[in-house]
Amino acid sequence: MALYPFITFIALVFIFKFFRLRRLTNRKLKIPDVLTLFLILGIHLFSKNITSISILPYYILIISGLALTLLLLDLFYYKRFTYRRFLKLWWRLTFIITLIIYIVLTVMIFV
Repeated sequence: MALYPFITFIALVFIFKFFRLRRLTNRKLKIPDVLTLFLILGIHLFSKNITSISILPYYILIISGLALTLLLLDLFYYKRFTYRRFLKLWWRLTFIITLIIYIVLTVMIFV
């Protein structure tokens, strides 16, 4: 399970090159955007194996809190809401949080 992100990343690189997905989406779709979905699935399966319960509900709570915080900061700081910028920032921060949680789960296994 510790190699799952690396194997998924390498597979996605080949898929993106073979099917030319970046060209089809005008270079807006990136590998971390798709990798996030696989990491969320990995977190669910990995936590189920480690603790016999899934931490997916707690993860969704964290991501929802992040979305609410970003929305409030957007409204108070910029006084307007642009959903494209919000979703892009939220999804990229979701990737970082997901990767951190996956690394913490991996460290828990080896410690």
